[in-house]
Amino acid sequence: MSARVDNAVNRLLARLFQEPALLERLLQDSAAVFREAGLSPDECAALREGSFAALERIGVHPTLRMHWQMAARPEIGEHVSIREYLPELLAERRRG
Repeated sequence: MSARVDNAVNRLLARLFQEPALLERLLQDSAAVFREAGLSPDECAALREGSFAALERIGVHPTLRMHWQMAARPEIGEHVSIREYLPELLAERRRG
C-alpha cells in the first residue's frame, strides 16, 4: 500500500511532536488516543506492532514512520543522527 498523507493515522502522527500533551496522553493511554483519532482495529494493531513493514501496510508516510518510532520508543533518539549528512545538507541549503 502506498502512503496516503491524508488519512487518520498520518494526521495523528503528524500532530505528535506539534502537541506535547497529545504525545504524553499517547504514552499513558494509547487506546484512548487511537479511539479519539478514529483509527481502525488494523491501524491500532499496526501501530502497536510498530515495525516499518506494519506502518507501511497501513499507509503511514515514510517520514511519519520515524516519528512514530521516536514517539513509541523515545530512547531511539539516542541512536538517530544526521551528523554524517550535515555537510551535504548545508551544501544543498547554500545551493538553494
